[in-house]
Amino acid sequence: MQSSSINNSRLFGVTALLICFVLIVLILILAKSFLIPLAWSLLIALASFRMLNKIENRYRINRMISSLVYVILILLIILMLFYFFYIEIVSIIKGIPDFNILLIESIQQSILLLEDYGIHLPLIDQNLIHIWISNHSETISNVLKSLGKSFGEIFLVGLYLFFILYYRDNYLYYLKLKTKGSETFSVKKKQVTEISDVISNFLFGLFSITFILTILLLILFLAIGLKYALFFALLVSLLTLIPYIGNPIGMIIVVIFAIISSDDLTLPALALGSILVGNALKSYVFKPIIIGNKINLNAFVIFLSVILGGLIWGISGMILFMPFAGILKVMIQYNDRTKPLVALFVSIPKDIINSENDPESAK
Repeated sequence: MQSSSINNSRLFGVTALLICFVLIVLILILAKSFLIPLAWSLLIALASFRMLNKIENRYRINRMISSLVYVILILLIILMLFYFFYIEIVSIIKGIPDFNILLIESIQQSILLLEDYGIHLPLIDQNLIHIWISNHSETISNVLKSLGKSFGEIFLVGLYLFFILYYRDNYLYYLKLKTKGSETFSVKKKQVTEISDVISNFLFGLFSITFILTILLLILFLAIGLKYALFFALLVSLLTLIPYIGNPIGMIIVVIFAIISSDDLTLPALALGSILVGNALKSYVFKPIIIGNKINLNAFVIFLSVILGGLIWGISGMILFMPFAGILKVMIQYNDRTKPLVALFVSIPKDIINSENDPESAK
């Protein structure tokens, strides 16, 4: 009887957990227009708390002024980035008629080459290619025009960010009132500080590497003679912020452009080689030195974060869910009941299973 009661209790607990998970996912999907800007602003704020506190204390700057100036600076950087991509893409679209001819020639040459190896394909009507490219160029233009609608969301991120930065001490005061004990409050404060440090070090390191990779790819693309070198260098570098998926997408885009804009396969091969060299230096030289293992998530957790983030919030989710998984890991390791779950988030050395150390030592 007692065993049956325990099994029923466990079944109820698992069912309740699954229901909570489904409800959370539904809320994330249904309220994403509100939650995505809030999540971006929260992530930026967590990465900025320590820096702004130091600036305010050192130069005795009013919090409202420092928060406002910082938000304006962030918005200017984002808007300049949007404007740069808009100008470059419009310039590329204007050159599509020239690419149209080159693409047709490349396809016909490929068909003739395959025929030399005994593979016969029907000739492609050139008019169909012209119509397809023209229709898709109009689609791209419409997408660019719709970017203006996203400016509202960008300013919404800035608005959320300002209030989170300005009222940054309210959460600590809430913890102080809730705990009512100096020892418990110090533990909670340490948890918040560690989360802020992890996110700050990770994000600043990540964007430092992105900047270095952009400069490196720009030099390599200029050396091989790739048109719009700065645009493609920045595009590939930003796409690498999306784990696993972004890098192949960037390669495909650059290689396709290089194939269309060249007479042979030399430029595409050099462009592909440049990206591979840049990513190798990023992964094996810059990343270990600058970032190290700040978030310390295993590959499976990162992969799940990318997949779930993409399904729920699209591209924003692919980027945001990984650092938020790092935040979740820091939060559960400060709770005795959930602390063992840390072992599911990190990469644990094989010899630690037979040792007396806990999974937390795998940091």
